[in-house]
Amino acid sequence: MKKFMVVLGLTAAVALLAVIPGALGGSQATPGVTSTGIKIGTTLPLSGTAALYSRIGTGMKAWFSYVNARKSSVDHKRGVYGRQITLNIYDDGYQEANTVQQTRRAVEQDGVFAMIGGLGTENQLAVRDYLNQKKVPQLYVSTGFAGFSDVKNYPWTIGWQPDYVQEGILLGKYVKANLPGAKVAVLYQNDDFGKEELSGFQKGAGSAAVVASRGYTRGGGAPAVQPLIPQLKASGADTLLIVATPTESITALAVAYKIGWKPARIVSSTGATDTFMALAKQSAGSPDAVEGVVTAQYLKDPVNPKYANDPQIKLYEHVMDKYAPSFPNPRDDGLFIYGMAKADTFVQALYRAGKNPTRQSLMNAVTHLTIKKDGWLLPGAKLVTTPKSAFPLRYQTLSRYTNGHFTEFGNLVRTR
Repeated sequence: MKKFMVVLGLTAAVALLAVIPGALGGSQATPGVTSTGIKIGTTLPLSGTAALYSRIGTGMKAWFSYVNARKSSVDHKRGVYGRQITLNIYDDGYQEANTVQQTRRAVEQDGVFAMIGGLGTENQLAVRDYLNQKKVPQLYVSTGFAGFSDVKNYPWTIGWQPDYVQEGILLGKYVKANLPGAKVAVLYQNDDFGKEELSGFQKGAGSAAVVASRGYTRGGGAPAVQPLIPQLKASGADTLLIVATPTESITALAVAYKIGWKPARIVSSTGATDTFMALAKQSAGSPDAVEGVVTAQYLKDPVNPKYANDPQIKLYEHVMDKYAPSFPNPRDDGLFIYGMAKADTFVQALYRAGKNPTRQSLMNAVTHLTIKKDGWLLPGAKLVTTPKSAFPLRYQTLSRYTNGHFTEFGNLVRTR
């Protein structure tokens, strides 16, 4: 147990003691910051068709609880420089209007220091202008929309995961190299997220590879997707690309199997975790519904036997056991580890923001953050941000679902 209490997370303690941007910043008038605590917020769908994404919040809260309880090897204090981190989670139901309302509540009524990990491309676009006008950090949004890299016009906003264009290109190149002559049918969420990943895929595979596409209304759930799969099958396609959120991805895979369609299946990372595959398998009544699904991956998969003895995965399991005991199963949901990894990135930035952080010193730290050995990422990957690059994670690889878990294959690719 003692060994867990000295693990900081992403980087060695010595790196945190280096000279860092914003380290001398400070103001007793900074909203959300007191001598004993830091209050931050996030908007997530705790309800509605995208509610599976609420597990991102579970992962973030669990990690912050761990940080608040352990004594850091950096400053020998609990929390960050003795301040306890409190995360307020606001339910927006994956509806933009609710995101706007809840974000205003977080900033104007609850006085949060920053917003972190808010989910959804359209949702976060809906509050980007507001947060930048208020100069409230909009950190590590839970979307790979490339538009969040516009640091020139939106200096208070930063992404986190690899962007959808680059993920689409990676998946498209896979098809071009491994499925020559493939006739691809595409199911995509008809918004900026879906259109952007589809555009990247067409760049990688070639626009001629796509023989049919159907867009569904975001948040439409299973009813929006069910009638589209037979239409895509009728196109004569032998490959199915699914660019969707969990419920719609699960439904598409299950329906395709039930109607006797057996295309090669490629699913965007937004709809491809071990848990989502298990749910699709359960819905279809056969493991064949998901066996062989290909996706893109940038974090370690806790189910992959390759990482059974990995120190960071061991720490992940410990944190889940202690701080998220109501989730005994499935521990294999990548959304939990996604939330923890994102929370840890924030903690690293917060240390670098100084002992008396301000919103400006936090942004200075966020935009000058380099972690060469990030325990959450795939071996060989590193986390890097600069004032001109707003996506900290830029390494990913391909992964295939076989025998109940995803297994990486191919080279680790730097996408930016």
